[in-house]
Amino acid sequence: LAKALAALLVFGSAAPSVRAVTLDAYALGVVRLAAAAVVIGALLVVRGELSLQTVRRWPWKTWRIFLAIGVFFGLHWLTYFLGIKWASASIGAIGFTTFGVQLPLLGWLFGFGRPTVMMWAAFLMGLVGAAMCLPDWDLRGEVVPGLALAIVSGTFYAALPLLHQRHSELSHGMRTWAQFTFALPVFLVVTPLARWEFQWGDVPWLIHLALVITLAGHYLWVQATTELPVQITAVLAYLVLPIAMFMAWLIVGERITPPMIVGASLVVAGNVLVMHNHRAAARAEPAP
Repeated sequence: LAKALAALLVFGSAAPSVRAVTLDAYALGVVRLAAAAVVIGALLVVRGELSLQTVRRWPWKTWRIFLAIGVFFGLHWLTYFLGIKWASASIGAIGFTTFGVQLPLLGWLFGFGRPTVMMWAAFLMGLVGAAMCLPDWDLRGEVVPGLALAIVSGTFYAALPLLHQRHSELSHGMRTWAQFTFALPVFLVVTPLARWEFQWGDVPWLIHLALVITLAGHYLWVQATTELPVQITAVLAYLVLPIAMFMAWLIVGERITPPMIVGASLVVAGNVLVMHNHRAAARAEPAP
């Protein structure tokens, strides 16, 4: 349980850290992806899972799978970082968390079954909750577009589990490395838009984003989900949003309003409704 809570604290600090760092969304993505790709790649090389000969033996199908995973992940990070920079860490985290209510709709597109009425209701709850966090509806500003980008980021993120499940025959380590490595071209395309404004005070944030969250956070979470019952980890995962909002207040001084708290609660409730609906459907399926 301690490992799970530590991982949640690390994950909850991601959005405020993105907001706090001076680098813009484009430059930050290049730095964070490059660091993660190099570190994870080095670990795979040491473990004997990755080598030049291995890459040369990949069939075209493997290249297409890795490219799809990388592009979706790259678009997820790009829209998420922009959402946080344009709106706020809290609004970005709320918009992104709608990925759970979007998952059944994307699953439908991927051929995993038609959403039920309850799942459509959960989807509407998530969107209404996200909209409630807006301080105003001024389309000329950056807050509304920032929330929209954060919701789109959740869409791209929701597609990733479906891609990973569909291609689970490839090792987890290789899919994780490909996720970061093949996401780099997405950011390289927009690199000309980057402003490389760097301050030495950014170094701790960059280390935290590139190494602590990516490596330590995921390592702790994998261990926790291995040791704890899935019912507990599923509930604990929904603590990331309130933790992110608290840390946004603590780290970057964001104002958390009552409508934001209500809206975030609706988003979490929609995600819980989807999870409950999935479990009810699984229990209703006849045994083989």
